[in-house]
Amino acid sequence: MSQQALDVPNIDWPKLRDTILASSIYALTGVNNWSIRHPYVAAGALICISANPDILLTPLRLTGRTACYIGLLPLRLILWPFKLLGRFILYIFGFRKQGVAKDSLASQYQSHLYGGYVPRDSTFARFQSYGTADYYDDIEEALVSANADDYENRGLDAGSAVAVAVSWLSAIGAVFVLGRKWGWWN
Repeated sequence: MSQQALDVPNIDWPKLRDTILASSIYALTGVNNWSIRHPYVAAGALICISANPDILLTPLRLTGRTACYIGLLPLRLILWPFKLLGRFILYIFGFRKQGVAKDSLASQYQSHLYGGYVPRDSTFARFQSYGTADYYDDIEEALVSANADDYENRGLDAGSAVAVAVSWLSAIGAVFVLGRKWGWWN
């Protein structure tokens, strides 16, 4: 199939971003105005979500990986420079994609302290792992696996932390809506 057969539109990305941002602001303003006109209904809905966060989380879970990617995008953007800095520092010390570089600080440290044997859970082994890992690993996979391991140790499921956060935020939102109606914030 030739390029002429495909009619691919030229996307104006800044205009698309501005449209999405303006639509989001419009929707949030509408929800805020509705909560001002109907504070008890809004507080009741927020209390129901606080009591059972699965009301809100089930549709998000059904969307799967897309929701996770969009939800963690701000975190990715914040952590990306730090991730690159860490990779750069490891590269400078000699932890490369092919392994420990010859005549580097890492190789000298390894030969002086460990010789031919590197303990499995040592910091040096972790640095080797980070140095040889792909530079474009998804951060959410690392977070999800770390959180899953953490929750398995505590006997909790991985989704419970999100459910607790949604529950607390909904309860705080209900207090805010009612406090605004009752004049607490004047």
